[in-house]
Amino acid sequence: MAKIAVIVTAHNYGKFLRKCLNSVLNQTAKDYEIVIVDDASTDETPQIIEEFKEKFGSKLKTVRTNGVGLAAASNAGIELSDSDYIIRLDADDWFDENILLVESHYLDTHQNIEMVYSDYYTADAAGNIIEHHRYMRANDELKLLDRSPLASGAMYKKACWAELSGYNSELHHQEDFDYWIRFVNRFNVACINLPLYYYRRHGITMSSNIKAKLAARRKVKADFVENKLKDILACQKIVAIIPTRGSDGLALKDLNGKPAISYTIDAAKKAGIFEKIIVSTDNKEIAERCKILGAEVPFIRPAELAGKIAIEKVLTHALDYLKRVENYEPDIIILLYATTPFKTSEHIKEAAHTMLIFNTDTVLSVYEHNKFLWKPGENGLLPLFEKRLLKHERESLYTENGAIYAFKPAVLDYGSLIGKTVSHILMTEEESIRIDNDFGFWLAEQVLKNNNL
Repeated sequence: MAKIAVIVTAHNYGKFLRKCLNSVLNQTAKDYEIVIVDDASTDETPQIIEEFKEKFGSKLKTVRTNGVGLAAASNAGIELSDSDYIIRLDADDWFDENILLVESHYLDTHQNIEMVYSDYYTADAAGNIIEHHRYMRANDELKLLDRSPLASGAMYKKACWAELSGYNSELHHQEDFDYWIRFVNRFNVACINLPLYYYRRHGITMSSNIKAKLAARRKVKADFVENKLKDILACQKIVAIIPTRGSDGLALKDLNGKPAISYTIDAAKKAGIFEKIIVSTDNKEIAERCKILGAEVPFIRPAELAGKIAIEKVLTHALDYLKRVENYEPDIIILLYATTPFKTSEHIKEAAHTMLIFNTDTVLSVYEHNKFLWKPGENGLLPLFEKRLLKHERESLYTENGAIYAFKPAVLDYGSLIGKTVSHILMTEEESIRIDNDFGFWLAEQVLKNNNL
């Protein structure tokens, strides 16, 4: 029985596989077994595996699966292993020679830690190093564990995998995120700030389908809440507040045959998580139309809160009214802006689920920002970041899209929607279209007419 099992999952990555397997052969730690899972490769992968059988000798186990996907392939490899510790390696990536030694030593000497992961290098398709990616140290620099590290290169105890019933083989996107949130809600994790893994970024990686990826992530969160937090969700008093004002004429403006605000009210109703859906407005006509659309409008905002006013004051007024007149105090407030008509009920539910899973003060909706950013400098404009990297090489930045803000009422005591712990839900740039100007309104109409979302 070896201490560590290296699980290599391969599907048509033959052109990268030799480098991957050689990185395991070259490990300074020798107390390991390697399980290669060939998931129905049609390239030279089977021949390369045969080539390495003599090199690995008794350390090597192999299994061929029938195109089952990464999660099921990983499970098949782990089931075949006979080791205390598990570490995965994708066939297009490779290890630093010391990763097994360093990570297993950490688990050996920190009995309260069940998973350890390291920094890594990104590399291009040819294997050229791009940069060192440093993680914040879990539970030290990083308290909110809402973003998973690379699943490959993380070492964990096989007993934990068994207790979690392995990876969810029904998922074909976000299986690693699913495993991560189940893991961190039960076990302890740690990070080593040494780059011990090489992650190859190229045009054929599995994570390129953004819409499928985001839909899968929403399902992962929904399933986790259903299985682990259903009773807690049922006890939460959740209220939606939709602010609008009469002066901008937006709420009742026709957007592809419907009042603009109706898209937000409909999404809130369909979400099925709200005890109350409240429109806060200073306009009686808007109030009457919104009641017909299915929202509550228990008050008209007073003159001092009409027009452009800080949203915190609008929300405080609404909550004070609910407490004073209806003796109602919500546990979670979800602010929905009518200026983003393409948020859906699924986005709204994801915000609530994210807050419950990670127990954050605030959850806000964002979209990924991949454009180059510049700042004023002595000789004109300077790039915000020194390296002019390709899109797939850059670390993500996020733009607040103004669609959804979920937060706990106590956050408002500090005069802001943003608490100390902030998680996010990711929407696409198209879903983030705003109709607060003529161009945005025109663009939204074109999208609706062409049914592009």
